[in-house]
Amino acid sequence: MARRPPFFKKETMLNFIDRLSDVCGKVAALLFFVIGGMITYEVIVRYVFLSPTIWAEEIARFVQIWGTYLAAGYVLRNRNLIKIELLTERLGKTLQRILEGVALIFVGVFCVVAIYYGTQIVAESVEIGRATSTMLSVPRWMTESAIPIGFGILLLQCMAEFTRLISGASR
Repeated sequence: MARRPPFFKKETMLNFIDRLSDVCGKVAALLFFVIGGMITYEVIVRYVFLSPTIWAEEIARFVQIWGTYLAAGYVLRNRNLIKIELLTERLGKTLQRILEGVALIFVGVFCVVAIYYGTQIVAESVEIGRATSTMLSVPRWMTESAIPIGFGILLLQCMAEFTRLISGASR
């Protein structure tokens, strides 16, 4: 049997996916900090200097979209997704693991659907040159790309968590 290169070992792949989710989570946190700075700047120049910008609101929204989708894998990795524990806490460990596996499968399937349709929307926006209807006229693909990329990262993290679940590996 041929040896696999070190990168394709299960532990290496899981660690890579975890690090990718962590980096994306940190980038997302930085983006939300930047949003706060942009909005603060806009409030000051609008109400103190009576000179509003044409870019702050739209760019803040743009950054918020990217921050939200980039954080999805990080949120799953750290088990901070919304879940209802009222019933599952009363179940045995085996049934809890089964339900967690089913939930990860649903999340994974949703990710695949979002990646598929998100990629189609991005391709269509590039093809027809769709842009925002604001003074900046930002190409729509720049914000729409956050969907397949963010859900791609979430799918990778979902697969890593499912692999850990079925192999009984610790985090």
